[in-house]
Amino acid sequence: MSREWHWHPQLPVGFAPYWNWPPKPAILLKWLWQNYLQVSDRSIFLAFAFVVAFWLQPVGPDQAQFAPGWIATVLIRNWIALLVVAGGLHLWFYGIDGQGKLLKYDPRPYMKRKNALYKFGYQTWDNMFYSLVSGVPIYSMYEIGLRWMYANGTLGTLEFSAHPIWFVLLFPLLALWQSLHFYGVHIALHHPKIYKYVHSVHHRNVNTGPWSGTSMHPVEHMFFFSAMLILVVLPSHPVHMLFLGYWLLLGAASSHSGYEAIWVKDRQRLLIGAFFHQLHHRYYECNYGNSEMPWDKWFGTYHDGSEAATRTTRDRKRRMHSQ
Repeated sequence: MSREWHWHPQLPVGFAPYWNWPPKPAILLKWLWQNYLQVSDRSIFLAFAFVVAFWLQPVGPDQAQFAPGWIATVLIRNWIALLVVAGGLHLWFYGIDGQGKLLKYDPRPYMKRKNALYKFGYQTWDNMFYSLVSGVPIYSMYEIGLRWMYANGTLGTLEFSAHPIWFVLLFPLLALWQSLHFYGVHIALHHPKIYKYVHSVHHRNVNTGPWSGTSMHPVEHMFFFSAMLILVVLPSHPVHMLFLGYWLLLGAASSHSGYEAIWVKDRQRLLIGAFFHQLHHRYYECNYGNSEMPWDKWFGTYHDGSEAATRTTRDRKRRMHSQ
């Protein structure tokens, strides 16, 4: 174990097995099974996307015109979804202290004391404010616009019956796209001048919690959720749009929870960890992407969790901010 962490996964922290060479199909299939078919945050968001797309609020002719009724339904549903996911995780980990420090990355306690760094004085209130007042409405704006385009025929709807293979493959492909988009946007946000006025809002959270994930400046929300715009050019179904949207909105809550997994009754019940991104919040100038694709490894910004990587990252940070 590293001296700087209470717990961490096996090091070096790696990437999704899409990129193993030579290819290792058995390992890839096991990873896909664990992340998309077994109980994980990703599989839950995928299931929720199907529930909304085919039952709770399918795209229909009524959405071909902007109307207060269905628009309000989208907004309220997304507020409730984030309150359930981020609020539920926060309650479990930091409210009732459901598993103590078991599988917690950062050895320091989550900030509950008043601190002038945060709006209203407290980290959780600050994070909830940015997430609910800015994050959910801006994400919902993208969802509403795409729903309108599906409904009025501007975007064709890809049906499973016509293209079953593409329909299924599009889910992991959208996760890969999100990784590319996130890396590019994130690099731009770390430009010192942009960081100072925009991205620093998110990085006030060094020891993160579930509400930290979507705690961002509104400008960052606009860019972060713009990954949805790939669906303007990529043939898709509304369920793909919702999966990508929930992976951005709700996945940010689980990936910033500060824990590897939910542990109940001596057993891991739900895999949610993102130690790769936890390293970014600790050391800043590294791991701008996520573990879905090895962009950081290819472009020299990879932190594998080792002390040597920490020294390299700190040297890079000094060079960047001395210019």
